[in-house]
Amino acid sequence: MARQVHVPADAVKNLIRQAYEAGGPYQWAREAWRNSEESDASMIHFGIEEQAARSKGVLRRTIMDNGSGMLPDDLLVFLSSFGGGGKPIGVDGNFGQGFKSSVLPWNPYGVVVISYTEETPDGAMVWIQREGNSYTFKEWDVQDEDGMYLGREDVMLPYADPEHGCHWGKIRPDWMTTGTIMVLLGASAESDTWQGDPEPSRRETVDGLVRYLNGRIIEVPHRQGKPLETTVVDLYRKGESHRRETKDKTVELADGTSMVWRPRRVHGLRHYIPETLLTGTVQVDDHGTVAEWFYVPAPDDPVKGTNDYIAQRPVVVVDYQGEAYHADHTKHRYRQFGITDEILGRTWVILRPPVFSDSRPTRWGVLTQASRHILITKGGGELPWEEWGDRFFSEFPEPLKKVLNDIRSEAGARADGSMGKNITRILDRLNSRFKASRLTTSAAGRILGVPAGTAVVERREGTSSKGSGGKGSVGRGPSVERQVLQPARGGSLAGAPNTARGGYPAFAWDRFVGTEAKYLARYVQNETREIDGVEHRGVVYLNVDHPVFQQEFSYWANEVWPKPDSTQVRGLVQRVYGEEAVAHVVHAQNLNGTLVGRTESGEPIAIGKSDVSALLSHEALSAALLGLVNVEQRILTQGGGLFGGKANAR
Repeated sequence: MARQVHVPADAVKNLIRQAYEAGGPYQWAREAWRNSEESDASMIHFGIEEQAARSKGVLRRTIMDNGSGMLPDDLLVFLSSFGGGGKPIGVDGNFGQGFKSSVLPWNPYGVVVISYTEETPDGAMVWIQREGNSYTFKEWDVQDEDGMYLGREDVMLPYADPEHGCHWGKIRPDWMTTGTIMVLLGASAESDTWQGDPEPSRRETVDGLVRYLNGRIIEVPHRQGKPLETTVVDLYRKGESHRRETKDKTVELADGTSMVWRPRRVHGLRHYIPETLLTGTVQVDDHGTVAEWFYVPAPDDPVKGTNDYIAQRPVVVVDYQGEAYHADHTKHRYRQFGITDEILGRTWVILRPPVFSDSRPTRWGVLTQASRHILITKGGGELPWEEWGDRFFSEFPEPLKKVLNDIRSEAGARADGSMGKNITRILDRLNSRFKASRLTTSAAGRILGVPAGTAVVERREGTSSKGSGGKGSVGRGPSVERQVLQPARGGSLAGAPNTARGGYPAFAWDRFVGTEAKYLARYVQNETREIDGVEHRGVVYLNVDHPVFQQEFSYWANEVWPKPDSTQVRGLVQRVYGEEAVAHVVHAQNLNGTLVGRTESGEPIAIGKSDVSALLSHEALSAALLGLVNVEQRILTQGGGLFGGKANAR
């Protein structure tokens, strides 16, 4: 027989520890919930064992379900096999290590599992614990009815256990006929485990557990037409809550104090998205990934319910087999999809990529790492957030676009009416310097290339007739978006030189909040602005409250031109800095694909998309706007024509 690969027994502890560290907080709860859900349970209960609470004041977390349960041999396999649990193992299924690796490291004293099946209605119980460098099953001495010693067994009937303050068979609730109970014992017989993992860096609490489950589960499955009922028991001292105590159970602890058992329901993420007519889907790649979006208009609250939800705000998440991964509510993530700051607080995005499967090894898909903490793509790559965001933006939903336009039109009265002309002038000035570098897609093009990662929007000229026989007038036709290409002999797209300026960004002044307040500027590529009929892709935002700009405003308005209207002086300073910021972005974008040298072996070295992104980061743009002598000179020259020379300004 051929030698098989195996894992040495003394290595299991290290493997479990590594998997535990790779997982995140509350991973044990996810694993337990998923195991119970896959056993066809209709109820899953994260409870607290009451007998030991009453007799010893020890508060142990329990996890119970009314699923099909496990036979004695299955119990042993479930807990003893690292890489097996009675279910098929595959990249798109169970890895056979989740619950063990997430719960055993912080429960070295043991995890008790009691299971009831139709074949074993009285139950079967096992106790796994850590001994030295390995995990072993507790063994009990077994005797027959006459007291004859029969040996030692690692599977027992649930029994009365005064040492631990409970009868293991009486933990079983009235609603359970078949099912499984897990009791987490922590580090000793006196450990409280009801709050979760005590590791300080994880900072687990019951509040966090409820929010985690509500944020991790996309939508709870249904059993016989009803949602699977998941509850988490919380505790508080009697008299500390305004809740009506008649609804909750009160338990008197061993020291005479009373605690109230409060059940909290888990509904899943989808439950907390209010019903809205503004919803739809966008396919965001060629593999079939779909982004489902929801927008909750005012005056409705963007999130309903209580603080049991993950973060009390909309998020962007990836749906993998009904679970939420990579939940993100940062501005950066939303901006990748063209969802601007005005609407991100009311917009949800749920991405559903295809699942990579062993049965379809040649097809692209996503899968989880063994820790089930993050997702990766086939081949081990990161999720293609930039590609997904660019595609969503290029097919931006019309309802969202209308909402955004309405919001901006309401704020339009506060905008600088001359901005469109100023943008046009600066773009005209820059355009002549970059004609040769812009190769864009064209059906009639003769130059092959590959996408460079940016686009231009071109306005077609059209004619409209004034009546039969009358002369037509030239006007703007519909806009057309073209991809910017990098010339490549083996390219798949045809292109032609294009001097369209529509792809240049606009600029706007804004108040930066949070950590962004440190920066002078930020560039948002996936955003459009229409100014004087010209649609610009991308917006450079400048931080109106930054001390550097505030000092500039004060200097020019108070020391150089104190007599004119300070608002006009401030507008001039903002316009010149805005034009300068646009120039930096245009320069950086047009470096994409530029050959800058060759390696020792003769391979070309070119500036790529990631290099351009680095040049357009918050840090790089902020540095580029510091100490600009040419900007000072332009302000002085242009201001002289408007407000008079500096020498006679007073």
